Parts: sequence; structure tokens; C-alpha cells
Amino acid sequence: MNRPRPRAPIVLALPALLAVAFLLLPLAGILARTSWGELGGHLTSEPTTQALTLSLIVSGWALVLSLVLGVPLAWLLARVDFPGKVFVRSLVLLPMVLPPTVGGVALLLGFGRRGLLGPWLEDWFGITLPFHTSGAVLAATFVAMPFLVISLEGALGGLRPRYEETAASLGASPVRVFFTVTLPMVAPGLAAGAALTWARALGEFGATITFAGNLPGTTQTLPLQVYLLLQDSPEAATSVSLLLLVIAMAVLLALRGRWTGTPQARTRTREVIDEEPLAAAAPEGAPEAVREDWPLHAEVTGFNELTLDADAGTTIAVVGPNGAGKTTLLRALLGLTPRAHARLRLGGTDVTALPAHRRGVAWVPQDGALFPHLSTLANTAYGLRARGVPRAEARRSAQEWLDRLGVG
Repeated sequence: MNRPRPRAPIVLALPALLAVAFLLLPLAGILARTSWGELGGHLTSEPTTQALTLSLIVSGWALVLSLVLGVPLAWLLARVDFPGKVFVRSLVLLPMVLPPTVGGVALLLGFGRRGLLGPWLEDWFGITLPFHTSGAVLAATFVAMPFLVISLEGALGGLRPRYEETAASLGASPVRVFFTVTLPMVAPGLAAGAALTWARALGEFGATITFAGNLPGTTQTLPLQVYLLLQDSPEAATSVSLLLLVIAMAVLLALRGRWTGTPQARTRTREVIDEEPLAAAAPEGAPEAVREDWPLHAEVTGFNELTLDADAGTTIAVVGPNGAGKTTLLRALLGLTPRAHARLRLGGTDVTALPAHRRGVAWVPQDGALFPHLSTLANTAYGLRARGVPRAEARRSAQEWLDRLGVG
């Protein structure tokens, strides 16, 4: 039985409709005033194709620079507490609220020939940014990179650390965790931020014309050409504006679903993972796994205070009510919590000072931590791959264990 949809109150519906009309009317004006018969000629003219090519080059390099600089910055803001973090985040947001021309003036005073860094760049490296294509790239990066940083920081903030901690406990280094767990799991946010960054760089006008000028073939991108055509040929300006509008709409349509992680996109991802072909069943008499057992000695201080000694091969059950510190104890043994500290010795080796991925201590979190972007086989083989086992051998060994457990 279908439930009736709630009706919006007129006091909210009317302003909402006015807002939609307000946003739609200028776009409808472009469509209504476009000279459709001359559209092809306007878009294939040499100045337009030249500006389009330059726009793609500038926006492409701006995206590359934003990824190289913005991804580490987003990770730092999302994962690390440091003095001045609020200031750095405000600095990231600043280009989004600055008037574009003010951004261009700031770039000119920072990187121009008489700016803070410009003379040094020119004297030592022969690099001149103003009125050069590289200056247009710098201006586009300045105004567009915040979209990538904010989008990715939000995605990283929503990613529970248990996946990264589990990967580290399996022996994966921080770099391996970042590229095999963190980035794949925030890929929708990264892709959305990258698309918005590219679109913003493609449409940049104010900072570019102020810092890099409006030189055909050098710094004149499509938005700058629209400004120039509007004075001499309004019909051609409308045609180029329509091209930019179509590109922007294409980006927004692409973001919906496949890149933003909607339920349909997540369903498609799960189907691909579930349908991954599994290796053939292991032959009978599969070799037993080689076990290395060490005695354990731990002195835990902080939230938990205890001394733990266990012989090799011992199974220990830690019981207690909620909040007693069971999980904190385990996290202390892995060196994952500041609430408790463990002096840990495995066999004859003191591993207290070692990071989690080098301790040789693995754990399964209370609520589980299977990597959702990996298949069952890849999840099982992850620890072996993290320890340098070749891919084929790791997958074969993982398949043997899955078959022995009856889940392969």
C-alpha cells in the first residue's frame, strides 16, 4: 500500500517555486537567445576552438595540481590534530569567499614580477607567471582547489578509522593503507571533488583576467572570450555561453549517482565485487599454515592498569561489562590509543616503540572491519599481500583457507 506523499505548506512551497524560477530564468534566456542556425559556426571558429583548447589545458593542469596538493592537505585536516588547524581550514575556504578579482590581485602581489615570490622565481628559475599560460593555471588552481579539499575532507571525516587500523594491524604500511584502503573507500568523494574542481577551473574568469591577462592563445580561456565577444558579437557570446552551460550540466549529471555514492551506485559496486570470479578449489591435502608462536609480556598503564604474561599458543578471554576497557586494552597492545600505554614484548623482542603495522599483532574490531571495496578473496589475502607475498601466491593461499572453512 502506497502512502500518500506529504504536501508542502504553501508558505514554503511558494518561495521554493520562486527560487527555482529565479535560477531557471537566466538559463532559459541563454536557450531562447541562442542563434541555433549559426551555433555550429560560432563554436567552430578559430578563436573559439583556440580558447576551448586552452581552457581544457588550463583546467586539466589545475586539476592535476589540485590533486597533488589538495589530497594530502585534505587528509591532514581530516586525520591529524595540529596547532593552527582552524586557521589552515579557514585559509582553504578563503578563495571560495574572496571576490575573484581580489584573488587575482593577491596572486599578482604574491607571484607577480614585483610580488613577494615573483622576482625570486624569475631570477633563479626564469619563471614568469603573469600574462603566461602558467599564470592562468595558477589562478585556476587557487580558486578551484578548495572544492577538492572540502569534498575529500568530508569524505575522510565520514570514514571510520577501524578499516585503516585493521589494515595496519595486518602489516600494511601507512602509504599502503592510504592507497589500498583509504583512497578506494573515499573514491566517490574524491571523484566528486575532482569534477567540481575541474568545472570551477574551466569557468574561472576574475582571477585569471587580473593575474594572467586576456591574451588570445596564451591566457584567453572560454570565459574570457565570452566577455570579449559580448562587446563585439553578442550572438557568438551566447553560443559560447551555451557551450559552457552544457559542460557544467554534464558534470552535475555525472556527479549524480556514479560519483556521489547514491544507493544505485553502491548497488552496482557490490554487484561487481560479488561477481568477482574465485580461483579453483584447492586440491586435497592442502599444506598446513606455518605458525609462529611467541610468548607475550605486556605492562599496561593508563585507562587500564595490568600486567599480562602468556605462553606461546595460549588463548586468553577478556570479559567484563561495557566500559570496562576491553577494547581499550586491545588497542593499547596495538599502540592505537592514547588512553592506555602498553610495554609489549613478543618473544625476545620489545615492540613497544614500533608502529602498529610492524608489531606483528593483528586484531578484529568488535563490529568487524571487512574492507567493503574488496571481494572476500581479496580481503582474505590482504594481510599476505601487505607482508610482501606475491599476488598469485597470496590469493591461492587465501582461497585454500576459504575452502577449508566452507566459505570459498
